[in-house]
Amino acid sequence: MNQLKLFFCAGALMMLASCAQKPADTYTVTGEVAGLDGQQIYLCKMIGDSMATDTATIENGQFKFEGTVAIPSRAIVYLGNLQDRANKQVVQFYVEPSEITISGLETVDFSNGTVAGSKTTDEQLAYENSLKPIYEEMNGLRHAIQVNADNKELVDSLNKKTEELRAKAEEIQAKFIAENPGSFYVPVLLQYAMSQMSYDELKSVYESLTPEVQAAAAPVKEELDALASVQPGQPAPDLVGVNHKGEAEKLSDLKGKVVLVDFWATWCGPCRASLPHIQELYKKYHDKGFEVFCVGDNDSNPDQWKEFIETSKDGMQNYHHILRGLKMTTDANGNFTGYDKSGDQSNKYAVHYLPTKYIIAADGTIIGKFDDEELDAKLAEIFE
Repeated sequence: MNQLKLFFCAGALMMLASCAQKPADTYTVTGEVAGLDGQQIYLCKMIGDSMATDTATIENGQFKFEGTVAIPSRAIVYLGNLQDRANKQVVQFYVEPSEITISGLETVDFSNGTVAGSKTTDEQLAYENSLKPIYEEMNGLRHAIQVNADNKELVDSLNKKTEELRAKAEEIQAKFIAENPGSFYVPVLLQYAMSQMSYDELKSVYESLTPEVQAAAAPVKEELDALASVQPGQPAPDLVGVNHKGEAEKLSDLKGKVVLVDFWATWCGPCRASLPHIQELYKKYHDKGFEVFCVGDNDSNPDQWKEFIETSKDGMQNYHHILRGLKMTTDANGNFTGYDKSGDQSNKYAVHYLPTKYIIAADGTIIGKFDDEELDAKLAEIFE
């Protein structure tokens, strides 16, 4: 009987221990900072396009955050106004399922804070430290270029050296990505690098990542899908919206015409500089079946967008217009929380810089992406 009791007691203890275990995605973030007892301190997590903020109170010079996160995510522990660029009470790191400690925080300056217990943060710091000498040298070259702006020969030499350093930094980045397929920091690097990569290059890198990292690289997968859909010969993704007059516009309604799709913005200097050239092309080929469809990145100021189109001296009134459709989201207090990309038309075409121009064939398929210098030859080839 005693042995039976011991068996059941042992089983009960094992069950209690099992129930007491934390979920696999649990994290704790603890830290120390003197002289701020009673103040609230914040942990902001950036998950996808959204932000979530937790609050803790500093007691006896210590603070603690607990929560869950499925994958390593960018995070900031801070006091004061996060939007204030002069605020030094900020420390950035990656929060992930582990026990993370932050030390070295000074009362008014968190700049020297160190983070332990976050593997992804360690990987980020190792990568950034490998680039630090290169960026310091590049900053010195930029200063020298400004100081010697009138010395063309010297400036040309300094610019050449700057490009060599930039190429070296890109090599280091590519090497880090290739050698760390299991790092959750790689998707972050790819988000910056992928705009300069071809579809085949990005596809090869993405497929080399571990399944766990691939699952965390949703923006990279979205980029791949978008790039696949705008390869030459593919049906052009439809662009839909409302024009400056409040009327519905759809790219697909222009099937049968050759269409220049121009992703632009009123605040983009190169975009505005290209408008006279677009007007020349429109006048030259419109009667042969040429149209211009403009996607404006002006959702934050649609009135400015409307006024610019209506008062333009570069023929903007003759084109088809919609806004990009990217919306900012806020919480109940009006604080910025992220972006709503559900209606984002630019994402359909993997647009990362402005202006970006595509030509769509009369049958509604993609001909390709072209810069201003290439447009004349391609349109002449199509129409003449």
